[in-house]
Amino acid sequence: MFLRVFGLGLLALCLSACAGGGSDKTSVFKDAIDYASISSFDTGCQEEKVRKVKYFQCKDSRALYEAAFDKAKAQGKPLMVTFGFNTCPYCLKLDKEIYDTENPVTGDRVKQYLSREAAAALGELEVLTLRLHARSEHGLRLADELGVTQMAQSRGWHRVWSPFVVFVNPQSGAMASESLWEAETVYCDWAANIAVSLEKNGTVKRGRPQAPRKRCPK
Repeated sequence: MFLRVFGLGLLALCLSACAGGGSDKTSVFKDAIDYASISSFDTGCQEEKVRKVKYFQCKDSRALYEAAFDKAKAQGKPLMVTFGFNTCPYCLKLDKEIYDTENPVTGDRVKQYLSREAAAALGELEVLTLRLHARSEHGLRLADELGVTQMAQSRGWHRVWSPFVVFVNPQSGAMASESLWEAETVYCDWAANIAVSLEKNGTVKRGRPQAPRKRCPK
């Protein structure tokens, strides 16, 4: 009898864990656009010869950005823009850190670094992502026009270096970035970085975070 009750209890726990496991393992990040929907330049431009092109030098950065911004605004979701290029070693490192399928950055992980009020107001959090080529003329020109170049320079770069990550509030156009040249420490959890950025660009109200935003040596 004891074994039967124990077995039923264990089964209930397993079912409960499985039911909640989907959301726990769902990444907060989602591509803002289908890059294939944006036409490439008809000038004989060739993309870098890599296994998978993530940063497009043959697709106009402004067209990519406007499509992503419009979608983020329509859906009421924050937009994360990464300026980089395909063979950038630190861009590859960043990808491994934030798109880890075994330990994804989830909405709940981000919300723990916000106040209870801000987390509740966000509801189910999803961050739309966009990659722009930081070595293309159109990418650098867009960075100038958006004020990203000036933002990068204020943080120690002489231009938009790679990767440079900017969080955009599509409702106001406000931007925030925690990228800093030769930073000695960074947030130990990338989810804390997102939370701080969402506060700084006005997506959520500042408040006492539920979990401490710890920093670690870079």
